[in-house]
Amino acid sequence: MMRKNLLCLLIAVFMGLQAFAQDKTVSGKVTSSDDGAPLPGVSVSVKGTSRGTTTDASGVYKITVPGNATLIFSFIGFTSQQVGVNNRTIVDLQLVPDATELSEAVVVGYGTQSRRTLTGSQASVKGSEIATMPTNSFDKALQGRAAGVQILGANGTPGGAAQVRVRGVGTIKGGTDPLYVVDGVQINSNSGSAAFTSTNPLNYLNPNDIESIEVLKDAASAAIYGAAAANGVVLITTKKGKSGATKVNVDYYSGFVQPTKYLDVLNTQDWIKVRTEALVNQGTEPTTALRNALSGVRLDPNLTADQIAALPTYDWQKEAYVSGRTNNYSVSLSGGSDKSTFYLSGTYNTNDANVRNVDYKGGNINAKISNKITSRLSIDNSINLSSFVQRGQFGGPGGGSFLGSPTFSSPLILPHNPIYKDDGTYNGTPAEGGIAGILNQNVLMVSDLNKIQSRTNQAIASTTLTYKIMQGLSFRPSASIDYRYIKGYNFQDPRTADAFNVKGRIQNQNTENINILLNAVLNYDKQFNTVHNLNALVGGEYRSDQSENVQQSAEGVPTPQFTVAGAAANPITTFASWSGYKKAGVFGRVSYDYAGKYLFGLTARYDGSSRFGANNLWGFFPGVSAGWDLSQEAFLKNNAYVNQLKLRVSYGALGSDQIGNFDSRGLYGGGFNYNGVSGIAPTQLSNPNLKWEKNITTNFAVDYGLFNNKVQGSVEYFIRTSKDLILDRPVTWLSGYSTISENVGSLENRGLEFDIKTINIDKSANNRGFKWTTSFNFTQIDNKVTKLYDTLTVLPGRAADAWIKIGYPVNSIYTAEYAGVNPATGRAMWYDNNGNIIYRLAGNPDSYSKIIGSQIPKYYGGLTNTFSFKGFDLEVFFNYEFGRTVFNNQSAFMAENGGRTFNTLQSMYDNRWTTPGQITTVPRPFNGNAEVLGSGITAGSRFYEDASFIRLKTATFGYTFPTALLKRVKIDRARLYVQGYNLYTWSKWTGFDSEFINLGSGNNGTIPQPKTLTFGLQLGL
Repeated sequence: MMRKNLLCLLIAVFMGLQAFAQDKTVSGKVTSSDDGAPLPGVSVSVKGTSRGTTTDASGVYKITVPGNATLIFSFIGFTSQQVGVNNRTIVDLQLVPDATELSEAVVVGYGTQSRRTLTGSQASVKGSEIATMPTNSFDKALQGRAAGVQILGANGTPGGAAQVRVRGVGTIKGGTDPLYVVDGVQINSNSGSAAFTSTNPLNYLNPNDIESIEVLKDAASAAIYGAAAANGVVLITTKKGKSGATKVNVDYYSGFVQPTKYLDVLNTQDWIKVRTEALVNQGTEPTTALRNALSGVRLDPNLTADQIAALPTYDWQKEAYVSGRTNNYSVSLSGGSDKSTFYLSGTYNTNDANVRNVDYKGGNINAKISNKITSRLSIDNSINLSSFVQRGQFGGPGGGSFLGSPTFSSPLILPHNPIYKDDGTYNGTPAEGGIAGILNQNVLMVSDLNKIQSRTNQAIASTTLTYKIMQGLSFRPSASIDYRYIKGYNFQDPRTADAFNVKGRIQNQNTENINILLNAVLNYDKQFNTVHNLNALVGGEYRSDQSENVQQSAEGVPTPQFTVAGAAANPITTFASWSGYKKAGVFGRVSYDYAGKYLFGLTARYDGSSRFGANNLWGFFPGVSAGWDLSQEAFLKNNAYVNQLKLRVSYGALGSDQIGNFDSRGLYGGGFNYNGVSGIAPTQLSNPNLKWEKNITTNFAVDYGLFNNKVQGSVEYFIRTSKDLILDRPVTWLSGYSTISENVGSLENRGLEFDIKTINIDKSANNRGFKWTTSFNFTQIDNKVTKLYDTLTVLPGRAADAWIKIGYPVNSIYTAEYAGVNPATGRAMWYDNNGNIIYRLAGNPDSYSKIIGSQIPKYYGGLTNTFSFKGFDLEVFFNYEFGRTVFNNQSAFMAENGGRTFNTLQSMYDNRWTTPGQITTVPRPFNGNAEVLGSGITAGSRFYEDASFIRLKTATFGYTFPTALLKRVKIDRARLYVQGYNLYTWSKWTGFDSEFINLGSGNNGTIPQPKTLTFGLQLGL
């Protein structure tokens, strides 16, 4: 009996082992942990065997394995994973992107390259990092994300312009914008002259459509773009379709826009007091001074102290700066077959400013279709259609009549002025003589009744053919067009002050820009003997860019309801212009590496442009680079601590063509009178020798990855020398001209860039554990002018805050240093250049002026901390900027302390000098703001403020629902999030916001950056 039982047991065990060892079919689906998208082409192999397969277009695989097998999943750009089968028949998996990102292909000029073999300087930002940010253009979302790239918002106007500088300022007179290339299309970044609001030509691009952004920073990377690349190149790659089932992605957010700050200003009683003090300090008897202060602002001069105390205070700021809404709707569809793929998307966005009646509304439709016509020939077509309308404030982005701008005037209007009458109508209409004070317009009435807007219609389309001539050799011709039409409109209501006397004014401006690009590239890619890797390309390109502008204005509107120029009685002006240029070039690049260890690159472009003189139409722009990846050497290859250590060096020359289209030409103009007969006359002297501004860049870098790539990044040092800078050089008056444009200047940027990413904690197995990562970048730049024309050390005719002096940065500030207040008298004081106290800035400015700072920041960067745990994620992002000094126009007005009939900052009132012996930096109030034999209180360096800031740019908290739960309702991915934008700023700046660009009137009338809180939903179907 015992033997029988033992035999049965042995048979059962044997059969069980046989069953366990028996092969079985296992299937599953492999997706990305980033967005849940299927991953085609993933290698699936059985550990310890030669068995293997790959996933299909839908990320699905099927393989026969032993029951106790271990599967190995590997895919370029993702971390390989091993998973035990454990007798399962379905094994699904989410692959996590490779933290090293070394093996992924990145976009370079006219092609792609493995990141591991890059030798040039290139910063990368993934589209997923900026997709949810509530901005209308991606350039603002890049702020603080890439080392060496400094970005400032022009102002807080929705859809407004941004200033992007790559590795400092390399010109004095020319433009500083980088070249933007979207899917191979070179975008015209000129916003156009028809805009009455601050516009941005990059608004057409939906951030949700962006796959990646690459910034080419050195000459070796950017030389292939030659004459247009001196200020850097920004390559934007948008998403495209992938073969497989159609995927639908829905992104929606909605939120609130709020003012970040209100200025603390005086109430009615304190303003009357300080105005009286200003008159007394000028010598007026106190009782008379009080009567004059009251009567000067239309108050009864006989008011008693109790009656003054009972006067109301009206808050104009709270009426001008308001909360608003933002909404964004975005839908995309992608999919296709092995032969054809498609990507379709649409978006609609509305965004209010934090100022009344300023907003943005617009949308776009994007389509990309790819088709394999034959095994060798394929075609890629794309088109993006967009239209958006922006409403702006009175005064416009260039300052203009900023006195009527509510952003400037609302804190300065005297506080006893009512905003509305008892019946709800506006107080202080022009017919009634306005309101009391220098700012006598009711700016809220101006904001409500005037209509200021611009509409931009844009179409960008391209077609690219790719023909595989043979293995490793392909030919790719492409044609594209960037078309933009901007219609500006400015209606000044006859009931408002600026148009009251002319019974209304209407202005129309239309700008049409057509930018056509044709190129063809021959590419060769080959590996020899498994260790020699060669990639080479050669190509040619032609670009034509032209624009037309038409303007008209009319006055005399019969009724405010008639708001078109045809209804006006008096046509005033009509103007039309045309401008354009053409350029052509040939280019080539050779990249070689030996076993991934020794890396070499050579790039060159020969460019011609109609912008330059007949003797210098063509220029040659070469770049060379080399690298040594020490981590591929035998002595480091299996090192437990050093996973990557690559040395890079590059050198090259780039050109800058951001000058006027006709700067080299002799020009004639109309409007001249010859004995009663109209005619033309010369207006500009020609220079056939005018040539490119040239930037020569040397770059040294180290890329590193340490501790199993938990710490990785780069350190770079660069020298950017700008030569042949174009300046207006004076000529003898006998020529009949005042200046001629010549290549006569030089300057230099030297900088250090530091970029580090760390995985601090990683327990994120299967995307459910805790993970904490940090990303930090830092840039330091020294900018200085090194040469001017003749023997000059200072460029003449410059404003105090745009000083050009050898040995100092561009746009340095040259003025007298403020010395504070004389404790005995309360008078403002300054230092002369010998350190002596002076009270009046008169005579030779060089005797009391010196360089006190620059408008170019010295340090900038960003810091990101990202946390995730069981589907929850939190990202906190700071950006910062230090070393920028700017004149605070608005605070200068608000520091007058009763010197004129403006309101005043509370801090200026509280800290003003009042008694002998008092130590303070705020002078005593004085009517007219300038003491006898003294200078005005705003002179010199007093209101050149430190514009440095650290800003909590975004804080995003989200939750991604588990895949297993979503499968039940047939949803691939679902995420909810809440995001704060511009949440808090640490700065010494005394105005609304230190982040602005001087477009003509400093920060007078600029709309400050808003604070935004949004709630969003992301769905993948």
